[in-house]
Amino acid sequence: MPRQTANKNWKEMLATPAFYLLILMFAMGAFSGLMIASNASLIGQSMFGLSASAAAAYVSLYSLSNTSGRVFWGAVSDRIGQIRAVIIIYSAIIFAFVLLVSVNPVWAFAVGVVTLGLCFGGVMGVFPGLVMDNFGPANQGVNYGIVFIGFSSAAFVAPKVTASLAAANNGDFTKAFYVAIAVVLIRLGLSLVYAQRKTAASLAAEIAK
Repeated sequence: MPRQTANKNWKEMLATPAFYLLILMFAMGAFSGLMIASNASLIGQSMFGLSASAAAAYVSLYSLSNTSGRVFWGAVSDRIGQIRAVIIIYSAIIFAFVLLVSVNPVWAFAVGVVTLGLCFGGVMGVFPGLVMDNFGPANQGVNYGIVFIGFSSAAFVAPKVTASLAAANNGDFTKAFYVAIAVVLIRLGLSLVYAQRKTAASLAAEIAK
């Protein structure tokens, strides 16, 4: 029988290291998705030579991928575990940005948009379960609402950073993509720390039985 997570209220949640790992992971996980969501059309036009109407179609493709990603990664996390799914999501985001900065044909933009959309949806789909897994279901509404501050922070920062870097480089988003890659690498490291902590906690619980 799986070990049940003790319910924690928001005050108890704030006293745990897991909360600070999760809110940072959430903020950094949302950063790249929000970067593309707010600039997909401009990226397509300025870096891949798309017309305004064609770029708008890619915005729709990104939105569709985002929606699909919530279902797809939710199913994946049910099979392999939430944190393993998060680590794969972050690795896929790195692949997508490397593709965007190194390959110029339009197909690279299409693959990048679909991958980043799926992964953004995955972040949004997996993190509610991570919060419940750590702090229990009883106070999920309040606890997840507080962790969601990480997303709100990313929504404030990511579009501004992206727009300012693009403006400083004549509409070229390459440097913004490098920033996104750096952010993903940091959050991938945080995810590995989180996974190690969860493994150690599970082992300690088994020994204590």
